[in-house]
Amino acid sequence: MTSNMSSTNAVGLPLASPRNLPQSPQPFSVITEHWQNKLQIPSPGDQDKDLCSFGDVYEENLYRLIHTHLELDTHDRFAYVGASKGSLASKIKDKFCLMQPMVNIFPGLIHYEQTPNQRMLPFKIAHVGAEEYFRQLADDMTDDKEPPFDKILLKDSVEHFTHPAETFSHIMKTLTKFGRILIIHRPGPMATLPFFSEASRRFSDEDVDEPYIKIIKNLQAIKVDVKWEVETVPIVMPKTKWLAMLKEKFPPQMEVISNCQVQSGIRELTEGMLKYQGDMVEFYDRLLFVTATHPLVNCGYPSIQRCGASDAMPYPGVAGDMKYTLKVTPDLYAHVREMEQKVQDKERILF
Repeated sequence: MTSNMSSTNAVGLPLASPRNLPQSPQPFSVITEHWQNKLQIPSPGDQDKDLCSFGDVYEENLYRLIHTHLELDTHDRFAYVGASKGSLASKIKDKFCLMQPMVNIFPGLIHYEQTPNQRMLPFKIAHVGAEEYFRQLADDMTDDKEPPFDKILLKDSVEHFTHPAETFSHIMKTLTKFGRILIIHRPGPMATLPFFSEASRRFSDEDVDEPYIKIIKNLQAIKVDVKWEVETVPIVMPKTKWLAMLKEKFPPQMEVISNCQVQSGIRELTEGMLKYQGDMVEFYDRLLFVTATHPLVNCGYPSIQRCGASDAMPYPGVAGDMKYTLKVTPDLYAHVREMEQKVQDKERILF
């Protein structure tokens, strides 16, 4: 068998010619660097120009979950807080046929500085975006002034807040009595998207605490009723589109990854988990849904429940050692007396 070799490698350096290889023993194979050409990701077709969208299947399921958790109605005064890249603001307005003017709010600004070792360091810029907007709006609120919003959606926005509890407090002041906010968050340790290993490790390091603890604790601090749930949303798209999305640093969490790490990460995927897949890939996006409302019952403590749990459950640590009683109806009393009689008879038997 004869091995064919190129005269240059991927960076233009000359490779050893076959006559320079050892004659004995004969090499089994010769490794070249031609495989690096596979890293050239083809541009998506005309039907997939939007690299900041997970596709129709994903968005339809996400709208269904938004309807379930936020209960967005056509006459609600609605505010959307989210980045412009991948924004669903206009699509939600059309999907839910919102009649009132919608307010689209930029979440905030994070500056990324690259270190000599190709690591991106995030720096949150305070007093910009949603934090400053809701602070000023809350300061202008008076007792005789009606809050401007019925429903508020925060998508991939919590990580921009420098003072989350204070910001949540300002947001709640702009919400009507029976209003509701919905937070959609993708916690790093719970992420199920097919990221490369460096991205998965970095996302987990950014959220070393329990994924939902920080958000719920900040909401608990301002004494609002909270419900939460972990949902999975299906995604179906061409493999090349997913790689192109990573190259464009989408979803937004990818902003913390440097260009060099993205390039090596795409190489890892094309030679790893996505090497033997077909043209289409299917996976799931695991998201945390947190809803918050004003307390409907002034009982001194907020209600924090998982969606589907009973609202009558006592708050942990408040109930203490409670004694529960069950009233026995007359038709069951005879059976209870019969059981008590059997127990007394057994106690009288000595042998």
